[in-house]
Amino acid sequence: MRRPLGCLTGAGLLAALLTAAAITATALASSNRLFSPGKLSAQAGVDLGGVSAHAALEEDCAACHPAFWSASAMGDRCLGCHTEIAAEIGDPAKLHGEIASPENCRDCHTEHRGPTAHLTTVDQVDFRHDGVGFELTAHRDMAPSPLACRDCHAESLRAFDIQDCAECHFVLDPAAAGEHMLSFGPRCLECHDGLDSYGAAWDHAATSFPLLGAHAELVCTRCHLAMHSLAELQRTPQQCAECHAADDIHAGRLGFDCRSCHNPGTWQEATIDHQLTGFPLEASHAEADCLSCHVDRKWWGIPDTCFGCHAQQDHHEGRFGTDCAACHRPTTWADWSFDHNLAAFRLTGAHASVACLACHTSGSFRGTPTVCGACHADPAYHAGMFGANCGACHNTSAWTPASYNGPHGFPMNHGGAGGNCDRCHPGALTGYTCFGCHDQGEITDKHAERFASFSDCMACHPTGDKEEGDD
Repeated sequence: MRRPLGCLTGAGLLAALLTAAAITATALASSNRLFSPGKLSAQAGVDLGGVSAHAALEEDCAACHPAFWSASAMGDRCLGCHTEIAAEIGDPAKLHGEIASPENCRDCHTEHRGPTAHLTTVDQVDFRHDGVGFELTAHRDMAPSPLACRDCHAESLRAFDIQDCAECHFVLDPAAAGEHMLSFGPRCLECHDGLDSYGAAWDHAATSFPLLGAHAELVCTRCHLAMHSLAELQRTPQQCAECHAADDIHAGRLGFDCRSCHNPGTWQEATIDHQLTGFPLEASHAEADCLSCHVDRKWWGIPDTCFGCHAQQDHHEGRFGTDCAACHRPTTWADWSFDHNLAAFRLTGAHASVACLACHTSGSFRGTPTVCGACHADPAYHAGMFGANCGACHNTSAWTPASYNGPHGFPMNHGGAGGNCDRCHPGALTGYTCFGCHDQGEITDKHAERFASFSDCMACHPTGDKEEGDD
C-alpha cells in the first residue's frame, strides 16, 4: 500500500494551517503592514476630511484598497476623497477631462515610494496634452532628449510659469528668443500652441493677406510690431495706405486704393489707367514718358490744357489764343484743321480752295487783312475809280462776271450789254467807246454830213437813244 506524500499527511496539513493562522494574526496585528510595498507620502496637501497627507492612512489600508470581493475599485476610493477631481472627469476643458474612467488613477499617480516622493508620475504615459490647449508634438522631439513634465511644471502639474518658455528658448537660441521677446512680449501662449503654427513653417498665404513681392522679404515686426496676442496679429491693417501713408507722395489726392496703380514689388513699378484722371491719353500722349509731363515726379496739379505744356512750341506766339485743340489733334502738330468759319473772315467761294499760306504768308495767322484790296491790288483797269470796296461789284466765286450797281451816266442795259463793262470800256474805265457794238465806218458815214470828226457819242446820245441830239 502506497503512503501519502509528506505535505498531505496530517502533520503537514496541521503545519500549513498553523502557518496561515500565524501570518493572518501578524497581518491583523500590524494593520496589514505586512503586505505594504513601502511608506506612504507624508507631503501635506489640501485637508480632505481631516486627512492632508496619505501617510495618515498607513494604518487603514482599506481606505484606499477595497476587499477583493467588493464591487468598488481603487479609483472609486480615490474620487471619494478627491471630489474636485471627480468633477473634472468628462470635462475636456479641465486637466482631468481626458480621463475616461476613474480606474486609471494609478496610471499617473502612485504611492508607497516613501514619505517625500511625488505622487504624480506622468512622464512615462502618453498624456493627451492637446486637451489642455497646448500640443506637445514639437517639444517631445526636442534634442538632446524629449521634455519631461517637470521640465515645464516644476512646482505642480497644475501650475505653469510662462517664464519657463523664455528660459528654455534663450538657451536654445538666445538671439532669436531675445528678438522675439522684444518684438512680441512674454505672453507666449497668446499665439503659440505647441505646433509651431506661427514659427518658421508659418504660411502667410493661408491668411487673407499673402506676402508677395517686397512684402515677402520683410521681418515680421515690420508689420506686427508690439502685437502681443493672436487677436492683435489678426487685426493687423491690410490696406496699403494704413502702412504706407507716410510714403504717399500724392498726399491722398489720388485716394487710398494704392493697388489700383502699384504692385507689391516696388513703388516705382506703377501702372495707371489715365482715363480715371480726367485726362485720357490719346495718340502721341499715350506714347510719352510719364516724367516728360510729371517733371520731378510731380503727380498732382499738372496742367491739363495743351497750352499748359506746349506754350514754348506755339509758333503762333499766342495770336490764336490758348485753345490749341481747336485746330490741332494729339497725333502730331502737323495734324491740324481749322474751321475758318470760327474766324471773323469766313472762307466762301474760291477762297475756300486757296492754300492757307497764300493769305497767311510767312506763317502769320493773326492780323491777316480781311479787305479785298489787301490781297487783290486794284487793277489799272479801274483807274482807282472804286477805291478798295471790291465787294460792291465782285463776289468770292470769281472776279468775273462782276455786277456794278453804283451810279452810271448811261443806261447799263443799253443794247443788252448788262454787266460786261469792257464792251463799252475796253482798256480802262476812264474812257468809253460805242464801237464795241456799233460799226464805226457806218456811224462815220452817217454823221459825215454834220461832223467832220467825233469821239464823244454821249454828247448827243446821253441816254443811248439814237434820236437824241437831233436838231
